[in-house]
Amino acid sequence: MDPQGESSTGLSRAAKKRAKKKQKLNVDRNDTDPANTQPPVESSSHAKEGTLKDSDNKLLQKRKFVRVKEDVEETVASGDDVDDDDILLQPPLQCQTLVEILKDTKNTMTARQRSRATLEFLLGKVSVAEFYAKYWEQSPLFIQKTTDKHTRRFEHLLSKSKIKEILQEKATYYGRDLNVARYEKSKDGVKRRVTLDRLKDKVVCEEDPTDVRNFVKVDPDDIWTHYEHGCTIRLLCPHEHSDEIQALLSTLELEWGCMVGANAYLTPPNSSQGFAPHYDDIEAFCLQLEGKKRWKVYAPLNPGSVLPRFSSSDFKEEDLVGIQPLLDVVLEAGDMLYMPRGWIHQACTLRSGAEENEHSLHLTVSAMQQWAWADLMEVVFPEAVQAVAESATSNELRQGLPRNFLDYMGAMHDNNPDKMPEALKMLAKRVESQDDEDAKAKALKRQERFRSEAKKRIMAVANEAMELLDAACDQMGKRFISDRQPTAWSEEERKVLYAETKLLPSHLCRLARPGIARLVLEDDKAIVYHCNDNARTYRTHALSPLEFELDDAPAIEQLLGTTEPHWICVADLVHDTIEDKVGVAQALYDENILLIRE
Repeated sequence: MDPQGESSTGLSRAAKKRAKKKQKLNVDRNDTDPANTQPPVESSSHAKEGTLKDSDNKLLQKRKFVRVKEDVEETVASGDDVDDDDILLQPPLQCQTLVEILKDTKNTMTARQRSRATLEFLLGKVSVAEFYAKYWEQSPLFIQKTTDKHTRRFEHLLSKSKIKEILQEKATYYGRDLNVARYEKSKDGVKRRVTLDRLKDKVVCEEDPTDVRNFVKVDPDDIWTHYEHGCTIRLLCPHEHSDEIQALLSTLELEWGCMVGANAYLTPPNSSQGFAPHYDDIEAFCLQLEGKKRWKVYAPLNPGSVLPRFSSSDFKEEDLVGIQPLLDVVLEAGDMLYMPRGWIHQACTLRSGAEENEHSLHLTVSAMQQWAWADLMEVVFPEAVQAVAESATSNELRQGLPRNFLDYMGAMHDNNPDKMPEALKMLAKRVESQDDEDAKAKALKRQERFRSEAKKRIMAVANEAMELLDAACDQMGKRFISDRQPTAWSEEERKVLYAETKLLPSHLCRLARPGIARLVLEDDKAIVYHCNDNARTYRTHALSPLEFELDDAPAIEQLLGTTEPHWICVADLVHDTIEDKVGVAQALYDENILLIRE
């Protein structure tokens, strides 16, 4: 991503060059571990230390590679490579609401432990290990009431009264901040979703799609009139108005390592339904905040819609005739429903005359959108093709295609009848009856030669793709940094981050939160991308990366690789001089990337 903050999937020229040469920084992550490494001896560094006060020297000696004494196991969330038991926690027994865990006022957990505890709280009695093994990307999961306190689980996230307050006190716009929709029968008798958003005739500001001039301002009275007539109100960015929801998303981004978003749905009573049956391109966690809602969940209709990359269009009722839902459940306050990508679903409030006829408010937390292997491959393979095509050592991809190769290649020339449509099978038989044996043998030989040449070039591209894999992962990392939520700091963290402290060599540092910053080498510079200037709304603030010299990279890698509960002393960074060490740490601290302590 360039400094202007536009998302980019291309690899920089320097990145490809480094990947090609397999250059690596001479930095060992274990340098910060006193059990594995002795403090480095640097003559220039010690010469500088000699000019410091005696008290500073004593602090430096005392704090060489200092670790926090608390016995908290450090863990790294890296998907299947992580043993879930390593960071498995039971949320504090006194925590009856999700918000209590998110705030963690007594500071009982590291950030990673808090993210895991948050997921555990959502899952109720289902362990995280069981969830990832049996449900994640595989099957829906319904977590329902177990105790009387269960209904309080999601208190203080959002409420109907809070939505009324938002609409009354803040300027909101159709299509940007909310949608109004209803699922109803059309004149032809077919039920369809009807969206009642008011839209402008044309885009006023093309440079910024989120500019308010492109949208019609909401009149709160109109919204509640639609609501009274059975329409669902969908808030597109509830975390913009709720610190608690924003903290939830920021916390779960650490658990899953991808952007986490949210929508909120307020549906009136009397069997009201806002949206037609459909499936989504997200892992969906539906948290029932108020009232009740009946959900029907159907398995994917075919293998091609398992874990889809894009959401479906609306299904009609006749599309689901004869298909039994895997789940037909009523969510009450405190319940949660998880649905993988591709699972068809629809939901409505309870019918008129039901025992408890009330509105429904639920929050959908989403993850893994366009975060599949295919998305990584879309980054790496175009760059690999270009790199091989521009290779100075081989011109195979630049060579012309064989003359008249279309005379023997393509579906109509395929000798495998099982792969042909019926129409082509008939054509092939007619052609085959007209060809003599010598011609068929010649064509077959040409096909084999063509496939062999193509395979050789495909493998060259695949090998190059492996060389570029780290650089492609950096591009995905930059995309995540751009898309994710700003960090939800605690009050204690804010006091440290905004103190404007001038760092000394004796200061201890660590990354303020795991994953909030990433070091990328581009165009012979060390660039640090971070999310601290992000807005709560999707990509409305440009990234503001920090640019360093390449010789700063080892020290930066040490600082970004030191996470709680560990600390590293500024004087112990890998760099030429004390001034360099302090300068790198100060630049990162000034951008709220590092926490410090004396």
